[in-house]
Amino acid sequence: MKINRSHAVSVAADAFRSYGISDADAKQTAKVLVSADARGKHSHGLLRLPRFIRGIEHGNVIADGDITLDSTEGATATLNGGSRLGPVVASVAVDEAMSRANEFGISAIGVHNSNHLAILGYYTDQIQREGYIGIAMTNTEPAMPPYGGIEPVLGTNPIAIGLPTDPVFNLDMSTSAIARGTIAEKQQASESIPEDVALDAAGDPTTDPTAALNGTILPFGGAKGSGLAIAVEILAGGLVDASMGRNVTGTYHTENPCTKGDLFIVIDPTSLASQGGVNRMSSFLQQLKQMETGTNEEKIRLPGERSVSRDRSREQIDIPSDLWETVRQL
Repeated sequence: MKINRSHAVSVAADAFRSYGISDADAKQTAKVLVSADARGKHSHGLLRLPRFIRGIEHGNVIADGDITLDSTEGATATLNGGSRLGPVVASVAVDEAMSRANEFGISAIGVHNSNHLAILGYYTDQIQREGYIGIAMTNTEPAMPPYGGIEPVLGTNPIAIGLPTDPVFNLDMSTSAIARGTIAEKQQASESIPEDVALDAAGDPTTDPTAALNGTILPFGGAKGSGLAIAVEILAGGLVDASMGRNVTGTYHTENPCTKGDLFIVIDPTSLASQGGVNRMSSFLQQLKQMETGTNEEKIRLPGERSVSRDRSREQIDIPSDLWETVRQL
């Protein structure tokens, strides 16, 4: 069913406020969730709201937790989220990162003691809209094995990159063959998942989303995806004083404390590129879009181009009626 976007934000914010979340935090979190639905990334939209609420109910989200800088050194800092809602903490981290990049040309802000931040590409999109290059990553509770293994120890560990170009470039991808949120979305819709993306608890391939959630997801691209997932696990986990591997909890099973981490890197392109550097990047992307396409493709799309366009233009979101009823009743 189609819901007016501003109404969806209002109803979702009311749900958060009814559980003791401040007006500002409720609106910010609702805005990010609804943005995900507007982009067509429903696995990280309002579908996540009940899990966020569950985290509040179990005391793993602290409504008035203090967001503080644990350490700071020039262009870098480590931010303690005070167990506030993840989108709120991530937004503070992004503002801090852009402020330091404005001063130093580049910045890196690590985050720990936070909660699930919803759609990672939302933040790199905000960064690139301000004229900066944004790189973001986060680790999650174990969902997939390292290449060659069958026991889940790595998160799906998404990474996002936003460039301040025209046309838009805003890559947002998990390092798994399929995002865990997408599997949950398929489970709710009683649909199958693709072949060769997950194993059941016995280590056998499965297309059953429930079996996949009880088993393990595979990395994309075999060893390449696995290697990138390991890198994100360390950079967004151990490097920022957050947990890694089996010690990461609370990103999917929100009845447990959230121990994951985030890393936001912001670059002022004028600090590296000569005058006109962003224009040259934009020109290159335009050249890519104008290249000849294969027989099954109408045109070349850049990463995030379609989802960002949807976010900027859509005044309504499309979500299942039963999910909307759940959101209204929270």
